[in-house]
Amino acid sequence: MTHLATELETATESESEVVTELESELATITLTNDYGMSVEIINFGARIKSIKFPVNDNPTEMILGYASATDYLTDEFYLGATCGRVCNRIAGGKFELAGRQYQLPLNDGENSLHGGDNNFSLRYWRLCKGTLTNSSATLSLVSPHGDQGFPGTIELAVTYQLSADNKLSIQYLANTDLATPINLTNHAYFNLGEKDCQSLYLQMMSSAFLETDSANIPTGNIISVAGTDYNFREPAAIGYRQQHTEDESLKTKNGYDHCFVLDNTPFEQPKAILTSLKNQISLSVYTDQAAIQLYTGYYLSGKFSSYQGVCLEAQNYTDADNNKHFPSNILQPNQQYQREIIYEFESIN
Repeated sequence: MTHLATELETATESESEVVTELESELATITLTNDYGMSVEIINFGARIKSIKFPVNDNPTEMILGYASATDYLTDEFYLGATCGRVCNRIAGGKFELAGRQYQLPLNDGENSLHGGDNNFSLRYWRLCKGTLTNSSATLSLVSPHGDQGFPGTIELAVTYQLSADNKLSIQYLANTDLATPINLTNHAYFNLGEKDCQSLYLQMMSSAFLETDSANIPTGNIISVAGTDYNFREPAAIGYRQQHTEDESLKTKNGYDHCFVLDNTPFEQPKAILTSLKNQISLSVYTDQAAIQLYTGYYLSGKFSSYQGVCLEAQNYTDADNNKHFPSNILQPNQQYQREIIYEFESIN
């Protein structure tokens, strides 16, 4: 296999120190720009720990997180995490590939969630030498053949880059030596500096969503958002929708945990826009992924409370491995998995 990130033999003294830490223990990387925006990345789960953006010239936290990096070691909510080998749910933890059945760990009732009980969000990733700057870093991971029951050894890299114009880009790359499913996403919970996501307005360029059962497994039906509380083609307040809905699925799940099919529009057009009127901040999400899992955080607990953040998880369709009419998750040895997510922050006052 071709290595995704070349390990340079030389590195700056400060970078060498960070690399040593990343290989042996929990470490934090901070990205900054001249606007006053900063992003903290930790190597455990290749996670976004913090995104701070100026609100009235005061750096303000845009996502939900723990104060201490060590708290992420026992996190059960995937805060800011890179999720995979296959994010979201796989029905029964089973799929068939090339005539062979594969069984994954069941870590979400009778289903597999985010790649199994020892998924990528629970591992130490390695900083690729020569990639660390004030605005960018690349983390890598090797997932061996049979990892969590998946076939093939895959080499992965995720690059975080903060631009001068307040865009945090996430670029995923992966190679495999055997055909295998892969579907990566980031699981940050956004609140844009507010106490929760209820008063935030959401707009999504989506005309349809995946119908799911009570365990969040797709039935295979793709439903139009027209005339439903899943229609976010025009901005709508998340909390108002959740509190006033008559939709049985939304009431049963105490809010949104649904996969929205994105319109096939140019990458340069945002697929979702989240807005805080209170803080006069907007977050635009750009992606080449086929869908966004909208999760409004009902199950947050402990140090957090329900709805304290909203996830906009750009990814492929849920359980594509068991629904052949969904876009395929399968990566072949002669292919490279390449996906991108950009979070752009703007002041709107």
